[in-house]
Amino acid sequence: MSVSEWSLLVGVCVSGVLALGPWMFMVHAKLAVLASQVTALCRKVDKTSEIHDRLWAVHAQHEAKLETHNVEIAQIGERLRDLMG
Repeated sequence: MSVSEWSLLVGVCVSGVLALGPWMFMVHAKLAVLASQVTALCRKVDKTSEIHDRLWAVHAQHEAKLETHNVEIAQIGERLRDLMG
């Protein structure tokens, strides 16, 4: 290859890099923003999951207490019937 062919090839390559460079930086910036938003969303989902687990535990405790109260009320009702009858 002659010098003029090499200079033409180098010119085309440099022009291509200069044309694609800003676009690549823009895409990289958008990907960085998306990655940060996905990270924030993952944190929110993890926090929501922890809160959800705690609420289910509280719900289970309250349900057990209600069941205990229902049994106690039934026993009190039976005692009252025995005393009245």
